[in-house]
Amino acid sequence: MSALVAHRKAVVTPDTAEALRRLEVAGAGHGGIRLRFQGVASSQCNWPGTNEDPGPLALPPHLSMRPTGREVYLSVQLLEAEPDPLKSLAVLWGLAVPLGFMPWSRYPVPGPRDHVFHYFGPWSQITDFLHGEGRGEQAWPSVCTAAQLEVGTWGGNRLTERTIQANLHRLGVHCGPVDGIIGERTLQAMRSLGLGGSSLLEAAEALTRMKNATSEPSKGRRVGFVTMKGNYEAFPSGEVHATRTQAGYAVTVDGPGRLILLFGED
Repeated sequence: MSALVAHRKAVVTPDTAEALRRLEVAGAGHGGIRLRFQGVASSQCNWPGTNEDPGPLALPPHLSMRPTGREVYLSVQLLEAEPDPLKSLAVLWGLAVPLGFMPWSRYPVPGPRDHVFHYFGPWSQITDFLHGEGRGEQAWPSVCTAAQLEVGTWGGNRLTERTIQANLHRLGVHCGPVDGIIGERTLQAMRSLGLGGSSLLEAAEALTRMKNATSEPSKGRRVGFVTMKGNYEAFPSGEVHATRTQAGYAVTVDGPGRLILLFGED
C-alpha cells in the first residue's frame, strides 16, 4: 500500500508528486507562462469527502479518482496582453501529456473540465489491456478501484477479491476487470504465480508483498519505428523516448513507460 504525500495544499501519490515536479521544471523552462496546480485536500481524499465534494467531474466515490491522489487540476496562463484560451490549453497539453498526465477532455478544446488530468502511473496498463480486449467500458471503474486500493481509500465491497485482481495487474498478470468476481481467469492468473492452493486472504497478502517485475532494471534497450501517413505527434513518458524522423518517429524503450500519438487534420 502506498502512502499519500503532501504537495502544495493537496495530497498525491509519490509518483504523481514526482511527475508534478517534472512538470513544474518543464513549465519554468518554457517561459512566458504561469503554470497553476490544484489538487484534492487530505480531508477530501476519501469516500465521505468525495460524497461531500465530488469535484468537477461529479462522479460517485466508486467511480472517482479523487480518493486516489491521482486526480489533479492544471492550467496554464499565458503572460500575454490578450491570452488565447486555445493556445493556453495547447501549451498545457504539450507540457503535461508527454509526462504521463492524461487529460479528461478528449480534445484540447477549452471547456468546463479542460483542467482535469489524471496520472495513472502503474495502473495505465489496466486501461491499455481492457481497451485492447474491446472492454473499454470496464477500464475506468477498474482503474479507479485499483488506484483507491493502492492508497487504502477503497470503501466498497469485495475488498480482498479486488485486492487480488489489482495486484495481479500491478505484477503484469492481466486477469480482466477489477470487479471483485473471482472467475476462472483470475484463478488461472493466481495459479501462474504459485497461489493456486491459497485462500483468498492468503493470496491477497502474498500478492501485496510481491515485487513488480517491471520495476527491475531493464536488461536491454529496445528500438522500433512508428511510420504512417497523416499529421500526428508523439508524446513519450517514463523510459520510452521518441525522436522525430522524416518518416515518423524512432522509438527507444529502456523500461516501463507509454507512447501517446495525437492525430490532427491531414
